Amino acid sequence: MPRGTYAPNFRLEEFAVDLPGFVVHPEDVIGTDQHPDIMRWIGCCQGPAGGDGPNLVCSGCGAEVATRQADCSTQDQVVMEPAAVCLSFVDG
Repeated sequence: MPRGTYAPNFRLEEFAVDLPGFVVHPEDVIGTDQHPDIMRWIGCCQGPAGGDGPNLVCSGCGAEVATRQADCSTQDQVVMEPAAVCLSFVDG
């Protein structure tokens, strides 16, 4: 996913590792911390697989807001939880 863009992902395959939500570049996500449950960060070679639930929480309130995927079997991306997203657009 190129920086500064997003893509909605709601057409999921039955056996895919895709997660429902809004896909963004990992470096575009601000105001989050790692989930305190280390089991949410299980992965293989390069990072979390994202299959154990949201692994990013809001820095301010601790709400689960997104899942980082960076394992060798996934794309390097963050999938924002649909309920945690408020779309706004800025002319630039």
